[in-house]
Amino acid sequence: MLSYLLAPLSLLLVIGVAIDHQVIVNPIYSAFDRSLSRAALAIAAHIRRTPDGQLDIPVPDRPLAPLRSNAHEQFFYRVSTLDGRTVAGTADLPLVAAEKNSKGLDYADVTYRGTALRLVSYRTTEAGEPLVVTAGEIPFRRDRALHRMDVSFGINNSIQMLLMLSTALLGINIALRPLRRLREQIVGRAPQALSPLSTAQVPAEVRPLVDSLNTLLVSVRDSSLAQQHFLANAAHQLRTPLTGLKAQLEVLGQEASGSPLQARITQLHSGIDRLAHTANQLLALARAEPSAHLASHFTRVELHPLIAEVISSSLDRALQRDIDLGAECQPVQVHGVYWLLRETLLNLLDNAIRHTPVGGQITLRCGTEAGQPFLEVDDSGPGIPLAERERVRERFYHGAGSDGDSCGLGLSIVDEAARAHGAHFSILDSHGRHGARMRIDFPLPGDDTPPAARPVVKN
Repeated sequence: MLSYLLAPLSLLLVIGVAIDHQVIVNPIYSAFDRSLSRAALAIAAHIRRTPDGQLDIPVPDRPLAPLRSNAHEQFFYRVSTLDGRTVAGTADLPLVAAEKNSKGLDYADVTYRGTALRLVSYRTTEAGEPLVVTAGEIPFRRDRALHRMDVSFGINNSIQMLLMLSTALLGINIALRPLRRLREQIVGRAPQALSPLSTAQVPAEVRPLVDSLNTLLVSVRDSSLAQQHFLANAAHQLRTPLTGLKAQLEVLGQEASGSPLQARITQLHSGIDRLAHTANQLLALARAEPSAHLASHFTRVELHPLIAEVISSSLDRALQRDIDLGAECQPVQVHGVYWLLRETLLNLLDNAIRHTPVGGQITLRCGTEAGQPFLEVDDSGPGIPLAERERVRERFYHGAGSDGDSCGLGLSIVDEAARAHGAHFSILDSHGRHGARMRIDFPLPGDDTPPAARPVVKN
């Protein structure tokens, strides 16, 4: 807005100075012309005729000698008859041609010996003889006065323009305060927050824009919820027939025990297990979306009992691979959804068991660091290269060391669940020599702001 104001105001400043110049140039020149004419009249008043009939003027008669000593303020005069004879003064000083209705005073701008002069010729009669009194001066003083007036008007107009711009800036700053509050309201929202913006303090000029944004947010939210519901329903509908199919394959496998079909049935059974696992992961991913949770879903959750429950459910798998599964827990609470935290921890532990070699170690930890609650799973597996630590969060991404049973959704579910809690999920190096450490840092205690309305902090 200021840039749009600056160009026309600068143009107005130039136009204003030009108009002021045109307004003052005539009065200033007229004032100096009156001063010059008074000098001519004063010379004419001193003309006397001597007893011998000659004209006499008690003024030093030195041709080309100025009456003023300043080189920029030279003054010349000439008294002559109508036939051109010089009575006194500078003999070659030009005369100003007489004009009608000039009342005896005629003005002109001439160049005299390479110097600009302002001349006035006064025609009078002395002792019955017509005379012409001509006075001239260099227009330095009038030009200097005009220049000073132009500078004065320019400075005055510039100050007025600056004051006007300052006032405009102040007005713009005050007028934009509601827009800044609206901007802070939008910037402070989490990316997954799709609730409409408040229009309580929105200016009337911007309200149509905010209403359009709210309409868009509602449409995106409804579309996201519809997608989540479809995905959840589709995954749920797959679970029942898959469970039945799995049971039928188990019966068929028992009946075909020892036959050539046993190997194919086993492969088919493994494929059904992977399909069931993928359906369960899709359902978990849909339910982990941050926009799927209301503030009423969040409660105070103790992390160390949760870790004990998850370890108990996964202990058999760890023992089968001779993995040392342990925990290092400190009493700590977080504001979250219990079942979602449990699903998150199960996915982290499942990922660690899959990639930890036989005889390895997995340690689950919880506690506080600098007053901030954290939850982490540390394993002695091959680890995750730095170049892949962002990509493994992507859905259906399989790293170089992934096995065929993984569907590539585990860490995506963890990332979504962390964002739903306003937490930060990071992939770090293990505390040991090898392995990966999956860590979730939760918001500081006492911040019960719904995570959907809390901006996500990234390291």
